[in-house]
Amino acid sequence: MRSTFGLILISASALAFEVTLTRLFAVQQFHNFAFLVIGLAVMGFAAGGVILSYRPHGTSLIALCLAYSVTIFLAYSIINFITFDSYSIAWDRRQIWILFLYFLSAAAPFLFAGWVIGASLTAAGPQAYRPYAANLAGSALGVPLALVAIPLVSVEGTVLLSLALGVLAAAAFSTSSRIQWILLGGGLMLGVLTVAVPSQFALRLSPYKPLSLTELAPEARTTISRWAPAARIDVVESGGTHVFPGLSLNADLELPQQAALFVDGDGPLPITNLSPASPEAAILARHMPAALAYQLRPGANSLLLQSGAGLEVLVALASGADRVYVALDEPAIFDVLGGPYAEFSKGLLQDVRLELLERPSRGALLEGDQRYDIVHYALSDPFRPVTNGAFSLTENYALTVESLSDAMGRLSEDGLLVLTRWLGTPPSESARAWATLLAALDSDEVQARVLAFRGMRTATMIASPRPFTSEELRVAREFLELNGYDPIWLPDLKPGELNQRNRLPEPVYHELYSALLQSPQSTIDSYEFNLRPPTDDRPYFYHFFRWAQTPEVLSSLGQTWQPFGGSGYLVLVALLAMVLLVAAALMILPSFAGASPSAPGIAYFACIGAGYLLIEIPLIQQFTLLLDRPALALAVVLFTLLLTSGIGSWFSIRLPLRSSLAVLVALVLLIALVLPSLMRLGLPWPLGARLVLAALVLAPLGTLMGIPFASGLRRIGRSQIPWAWSANGALSGVGGVVAAMLTLDLGFRIALTIGALAYLGALLATRRLAAARADPPST
Repeated sequence: MRSTFGLILISASALAFEVTLTRLFAVQQFHNFAFLVIGLAVMGFAAGGVILSYRPHGTSLIALCLAYSVTIFLAYSIINFITFDSYSIAWDRRQIWILFLYFLSAAAPFLFAGWVIGASLTAAGPQAYRPYAANLAGSALGVPLALVAIPLVSVEGTVLLSLALGVLAAAAFSTSSRIQWILLGGGLMLGVLTVAVPSQFALRLSPYKPLSLTELAPEARTTISRWAPAARIDVVESGGTHVFPGLSLNADLELPQQAALFVDGDGPLPITNLSPASPEAAILARHMPAALAYQLRPGANSLLLQSGAGLEVLVALASGADRVYVALDEPAIFDVLGGPYAEFSKGLLQDVRLELLERPSRGALLEGDQRYDIVHYALSDPFRPVTNGAFSLTENYALTVESLSDAMGRLSEDGLLVLTRWLGTPPSESARAWATLLAALDSDEVQARVLAFRGMRTATMIASPRPFTSEELRVAREFLELNGYDPIWLPDLKPGELNQRNRLPEPVYHELYSALLQSPQSTIDSYEFNLRPPTDDRPYFYHFFRWAQTPEVLSSLGQTWQPFGGSGYLVLVALLAMVLLVAAALMILPSFAGASPSAPGIAYFACIGAGYLLIEIPLIQQFTLLLDRPALALAVVLFTLLLTSGIGSWFSIRLPLRSSLAVLVALVLLIALVLPSLMRLGLPWPLGARLVLAALVLAPLGTLMGIPFASGLRRIGRSQIPWAWSANGALSGVGGVVAAMLTLDLGFRIALTIGALAYLGALLATRRLAAARADPPST
C-alpha cells in the first residue's frame, strides 16, 4: 500500500510539472509547446526504462525520487537562468546547444520518474497492470493539481510544489520511520516555499518578448503581475505606450495616456485613460477604421469579439452604439479593467450600454438568438512580420471559416461584419483574412456585399448580408477621404481611386483581393505564402508556410529578425529528426543489456506508443474549441485519458486484447468523423454540459487506450518489461511531434486517422506476439 501511494505521488508530481512546463514556455517563449513537453516527458520515462534494463535491481526508489526532485530544480534553473535566444539561432550555433540543453534538462526529471515507475512495473511482473493503473491514476491527479496551483501560487510555486511531492514520494517508499520523518519535514518545508517563492526563483522571460522590451524603457513601471488559471497578466505604465491600430494620420488630437497590458508576456493591449462620453473619445472614434460601420449603422446593437483590453469597446461606445456586447476572451483582462484599473479607464466597464458575455468569441457567437447590427472582430493581436517559413502552432478558432460564417448568421438583415488585420509586405495576414471572409460568404452577389480599405498599417474588411447601396458607398468614400484611407475593394471601384493616399509602387492589395474574389482557389494555390482559409479542422490562422518555400527559406536562413532565424516551420522538422535519433537510441540500447525483443514486440509497443500521442495531441487542440480555454482543454483531456487509461489497465486482465484493439480503432475513426458535429452541437451549452460531453467522448477512448500496454506486458518476459517501457515512451515522443506537424498541414481528422492506423498496426502485431498468459475468451 505504501509503495502504491509513493507511485501515485511521483506520478502526480510528474504530470503537475509537465503541465507547469507548458505554462512556463507559453510565458517565457512564444508558445506552450504542449506537444513537445508531453513528448519529452514520455521520452524521459523511456530513458528511465533504458537505465532500468541495465540496472534491473538494487536501485533505491528513495534515491530515485530524491534525484527526481533535484533534477526538477536543475531543469527550472537551466531553463530560467541560461538565456535561449531564438532570434540568433541561425548564426549563433551556441543557441542550438542551449536549446538542446533545455530539452535534456526538461526531460531529466521524467527519466527518474520513469525509472521509479518502470522498476515498479518490473517488480510486479504479470501483475504489472496494478502499478501501471496507479501510475495513470496519479498522473491524472497531477493535471488538476497544476491547474489549481498555478493561479494560487504561480508557475514558480507550482514547480516547487512538484519538487516537494517528489520528496514526499521518497518518504512513502521508505520503510524507516526516522528517514520518513526527515523526508516529510523536508517536503513540508518545500511546500511552505510554494506560497513564499524566493525572488531569485522568479521566472525570467525571453528578452524578445514584448513585455521584456517594454520594461526596458527608463520610465516603465510594472503595476500588476498576476497568474490567472489560463494566463499571466502584467500591466506596465510608460509614457511611450501609444497603441491605436489603424488610427488615421489625419486625426487631430492629443493621444490619451495608455497603460500596456500583456497576456503571457505578449501584447501590448492598451488600457486607455479616456471616458467614452468625452469629446476627445468622440474625435478618436471618428478616426478609427471601425467607425465606418457605426456611421453606416447609427445607434447599432453590436457584438465585439477579441476586444483586447477595451480600446474597441471605447470606440464602439464613443461612436454612439446603443448596446455593446463583449465576448470574454480572457476574463482576467476584465478583472483588471473592472478592478485596479477601473478609475484609470474612466469606469469603462460601468457604462450602462455595455454587457459582458460569459463566453469567448466562438461561444459568444452561438449564445442566445439575438441579432446584431454589427459584429466586429477587433484587432487585438500584435503585429507579426511574416517572411518565408512563418508558421504558428497556436490554434485560433475565432478566425476560421466556420467562425465568420456563424458571425454572418448572427447579423440582422442590414447588419455588418467588420474585420481588421495588419498589413504586410507582401500581403499575408490581411489577405488570408479576406480569403477566409470570402469563403464564409455564400456566392450570391458576393462582390457587391463586401468592401475593404487600408491605412498605413492595417486593412479593414466589411461584409453585409445584402449588396451595399449607392448611398452607403457614398458614405464610405467620404469616410475614406476624411481619414486618408485607400480603398482596396468597393463594388463600384474605379481605377483612378486606387493607391492615392498611402502610395505603394503597385496596388498589390487591390490586385490580390480582386484575384481572390474572381478565382480564389487558383490564386491561393499559386501564391507564395499559404493563404488557405483556416477551418475548425485546421485553425492555424498564422501558419503561412508551404513546402515549396523550402529552398528560399534555407537561402534566407538567419537573415530575418524572427524566432529561429526565419526558418520557421523547418524547426519542427529539426525537432522531429532530433526525437527520431533519441527514440532510435532508446530502442537499441536495451538490447545491449540482454533484452532481445522480437520484431512483433517492437512493432506492437512502437505502434501503441505512437498511437497514443497521435490521438491525444489533436484531441487537446480540438477540445480547446468546446471548452473555450487551451489550459482547460489540456487539463480535461490529460486528466480524463490518464484516469480512464488507468481503469482500462486495471481491467485489462479480463478483456480480450485483440477485440479491445479492434473496437479502439473503430472508435477513433468514428470520433474523427463525428467530433466536429458534436463540437457544433455542444458549443452553445453551459460549461458543465460541455464538460460532460467531453467526458463522454474521452472516457471510452481512454479506457480502451489503457488496455494494450498492460496486456502487452503480460505477453513478454519479465526481463523485457524495461525495454517495452522504453520503446513505448520513445515512439510516444515521436508521435507528439508528428501529431503537431500533421494537424498543421492536414488537420485534426487526418491526424486522428493516422493514430487509428497505428493501433491497427498494433492489432496486426498481436498475432505473433508471444503470450505469457492467454487472452480470456471473447464474449
